[in-house]
Amino acid sequence: MRTTVGWRAGPGATLLRAPLERRALRPDDVAVRVDYCGVCHTDLQAVTGHGGSSGAPLVPGHEFTGVVSDVGPEVTRFAVGDPVAVGNIVDSCGECAMCRSGQENFCHAFPTLTYGGVDRHDGSTTLGGYAREYVVREKFAYPLPAGLDPAAAAPLLCA
Repeated sequence: MRTTVGWRAGPGATLLRAPLERRALRPDDVAVRVDYCGVCHTDLQAVTGHGGSSGAPLVPGHEFTGVVSDVGPEVTRFAVGDPVAVGNIVDSCGECAMCRSGQENFCHAFPTLTYGGVDRHDGSTTLGGYAREYVVREKFAYPLPAGLDPAAAAPLLCA
């Protein structure tokens, strides 16, 4: 496991700073140091609706930018130090017709979302980008184009 710090939903629709555990890198994973995260209405609704209840933790933030801080042994598209963006989808079945055509948002088995989703390998709840680090499959990280301001790009992904 990897330890980081993040902001999880607490009582009264507050965000509380808390230690978080991320999974150890799988062969096709990249670790991203999160520098900027969009704040959108969906995140605010999720925190308000969660209310710090005793179920699975909620760490919002589903679209963010940052820098690759570590890579799994099978990663070929990224190296440590590369600027990246991560969107709302962090995994999919990879087998249905929609996934095979690059339309993971229409995955027949439903895509795994950045937060509040279920990890397809270990069943854990995904925790979002309101954190210092996020671990994601290489396929679901995107190179941040040179010249695009990373602070502006995170909310642009929401828009």
